[in-house]
Amino acid sequence: MALITKLINTTPFVVEIPYEKGIDIIIPADGEVDLDAKQLEDFRPGKPGSEETRKLLIFEGVFLQDSDLSYDFQALQCLRACVKDRSQRVSDFIERNKAARLRQGAAIDDKTMEEIKESSGYARMERNTNKLVARIKVLEGVVNADENSGAVRQNLDPDRTCFVINPPRQFPSKTALAMFLSENPEIAKKHEELINPPIIAEIEEPVSNELGRAAARQSTFGDGEFNG
Repeated sequence: MALITKLINTTPFVVEIPYEKGIDIIIPADGEVDLDAKQLEDFRPGKPGSEETRKLLIFEGVFLQDSDLSYDFQALQCLRACVKDRSQRVSDFIERNKAARLRQGAAIDDKTMEEIKESSGYARMERNTNKLVARIKVLEGVVNADENSGAVRQNLDPDRTCFVINPPRQFPSKTALAMFLSENPEIAKKHEELINPPIIAEIEEPVSNELGRAAARQSTFGDGEFNG
């Protein structure tokens, strides 16, 4: 996972994330904000309080961008989690109120429950959640057709990339690559062999006809069938 310094809002609503006392991070609808170094560190997974932060971001439909994955893939995962969380909250609210009203002998008909949802703000949450469900359907069509499954293919500059290490590493400049290779002679040797492969001398009497090629294959693989 390659996190970068952006919080991205996947919803059509403005989101305010409480950060410090008196300070909110405001993310426009379908927008993003750049985090400073301190903020990014606070939002990273594994930090103290990060589980609460994760739950807040899920509820709001916001994610910390991963440069290795496409926006569509990350937005879909984020919205699915958001809708699941919000739907569960609405359901739990209804069940709590029904149980409380039953104990009191009060009415729990549909009209009454809708009025309770409306007055409490849960009806608005439900309407907004339904808008997110529509977005999920759009994103599912795109992501399901993505042959890379959300992975972002990066075009690496061959002049400053070392392909013999796993994963291949692109350096900031040719000089940076040269310094790295000078400090790692074993890797430098493999790198040199890759970009300048040894020249193989031509066979003086190449097999030029189909019969000759067939004979060469038989002598190599024997009488069995080769399925390579």
